[in-house]
Amino acid sequence: MKETIKDRPHLLKRKSQPNRFLFILLPTSLESDLFEMYGLIFETIGSIVQMEYGNDVWLSLLEKAGYQNTTFCTHSIYPEELVMKLAGAAVTLIADASTAEECLTYFGRCFIRAAGAFKYETLIKSCGRFFCHFLSGIDSVHLHMKYRYPKMEHPFIYVLEEDDNGVVIHYRTFRNGFYPFLYGLLDQVATDFYGIRLSMTAISENPYGCNDVGYQFRIRLNFDNRNYMACKTIEKGAMALERKGNFLQSTNCRKEPSTELSSRTLLKLFPFSLIFSQDLKIMSVGYLMKQIFSSRMLIGQILPEVARLRRPRLNLTWENLVTLQRVACELEMTLVHNGSCKRPLLDTASNEEPRRLLLRGEMRHIQDWQAIVYLCNPLINDMEDLSDLGLALNDLSLHGHGREMVMAGKQHNSRLEDLYERAEEKANELHRTHELLDEWKRRGDELLYSMIPQSIAESLRRGKEPVDTCEAFDSITVSFVEMTNIDDIMAKSALEAVSYMNAIFSALDKIMDQHNVYKVETVGKVYMVVGGAPTRNDTHVKDVCMVALEFRDVINELSVNSATPVHIRIGVHSGSTVAGVLGRKQPRYCFFGDTVNTAARMQTTSLPGKIHISRPSYNLLQCFVGFICEMRGTIMIKGKGEMETHWLLRYHPLQDRLLHDDDCRAT
Repeated sequence: MKETIKDRPHLLKRKSQPNRFLFILLPTSLESDLFEMYGLIFETIGSIVQMEYGNDVWLSLLEKAGYQNTTFCTHSIYPEELVMKLAGAAVTLIADASTAEECLTYFGRCFIRAAGAFKYETLIKSCGRFFCHFLSGIDSVHLHMKYRYPKMEHPFIYVLEEDDNGVVIHYRTFRNGFYPFLYGLLDQVATDFYGIRLSMTAISENPYGCNDVGYQFRIRLNFDNRNYMACKTIEKGAMALERKGNFLQSTNCRKEPSTELSSRTLLKLFPFSLIFSQDLKIMSVGYLMKQIFSSRMLIGQILPEVARLRRPRLNLTWENLVTLQRVACELEMTLVHNGSCKRPLLDTASNEEPRRLLLRGEMRHIQDWQAIVYLCNPLINDMEDLSDLGLALNDLSLHGHGREMVMAGKQHNSRLEDLYERAEEKANELHRTHELLDEWKRRGDELLYSMIPQSIAESLRRGKEPVDTCEAFDSITVSFVEMTNIDDIMAKSALEAVSYMNAIFSALDKIMDQHNVYKVETVGKVYMVVGGAPTRNDTHVKDVCMVALEFRDVINELSVNSATPVHIRIGVHSGSTVAGVLGRKQPRYCFFGDTVNTAARMQTTSLPGKIHISRPSYNLLQCFVGFICEMRGTIMIKGKGEMETHWLLRYHPLQDRLLHDDDCRAT
């Protein structure tokens, strides 16, 4: 390209600092731990890029950033990382030799430059005559935008210090990053609407506060602020200014004695106001507050115990309130009851939702009183709300629009926001309830699947009769594991025996989870394992024998570390069987047939530390490499007569392969 961002000094005025701060005026959404943005951000960026560099460049940016579409929807939500990807793509496509931070600064300017197309230019101009007024009115701008972008989690900013060379602002947000975008946005506002040049002093990387209200920063903005400070001095009544010359000498006016205003008179003028001391103890309240609430409920109470600060969302501390001298503050009145739970200040039925008394006004620090006066008015929706508070139209001030709004039934923005927040709280609570329901359902399923196989349980849930779940299996493998000397341990200490058995069975359960087998039950000191059911497979004998070998090894390890070693004997048999769920109470997935009985006989005729397998199991095991067995001989089995059986010794696939290779070479 012939022209880059650096070739446009009105677009890029200074090199950006590393990312430290966040968005301001940006419609952003906070959902769980992921931060997202409304499409408005990308539309403003796209409109300016297309105007200055062409549509092809914008499409190339989207393609390089990995965005599949070519347009954005204003009220749709997109991942915030897309902005960073677009900035990275812009470095090579439209701003060679620039950095991603400089491109982000350019994007911030784009948002303000395109504000007119989205009818935000008038809103920005109405914030005030000076740039300081704009900084103080940003919260109102965010409130206006929140109704169009309900999922927006907007930041908060207010002025801490003012002087001729700029201001120090407090910035709080739930997001951390995108400092260049913030600088570009503020600088474009200062240039376009207030005709001043803006710079930002480097601040520490770490915020001075990070808690449940988000990250908090102190930022120094440098600009020509002399006109604002001069007007502020005039507002305070200082008539002798250097720029005005000898104003008092040119007039013959005589200084009148000042009149002091008592707190009693002040509270008559502002009947809903509060006065509280440095320890946040309420010293006095307006007479209408006494009418709504009894004075003993408020005077002497600690402010954070009877109210919370809705706007701005800060903790109620003296340090925070002193800094809110030029900020519209909203309090929501509540009352601590019996020192534990909160109930509404007004008397309401226990089954009704607690009422809220919302107050809006400003904090004024009166140094002579060593107190803060909260000058405020109530936010009332309609005549019904007014009646519920025990007030009349005559109680509302004449100099505001409160009476007209109440009679017209119009709702204040804060009331609407409160209704929205309460609805959102209910939605979040419902979401948490659904998550808790899913968690308990998962736990219930885990418990059910520990008693009944999942496939069988799903059949029963679909309405299938328990007896209909029974099915015949042509070939499965059954194993019984018995702890032979647990009775001796039980005779010494039953509690110790139970604890030991729990440790053993827990270790065996972990082994079960690693193989394709099913634990049928644990009855007393016997542990039953089945392979090939309820899920049919051709490796059932291998799976069961592997489990049996690992059982033996883990029991030997536990016995070495125990003062009282435990011995087990294992029996394995393969054959056909029938399995299913019978009955309706305490359902269990059971196996029936001669195969189960024969496997039990293999276990009872085994020896401690041995794995006893029948001839059918041995024959099936020959299909798998690595199992080393030893002939036991012919033994008498109760109910079966004489049977040829084997000992399963170990699993060693490498050794078996070597023997197999030797046999092949010999032939």
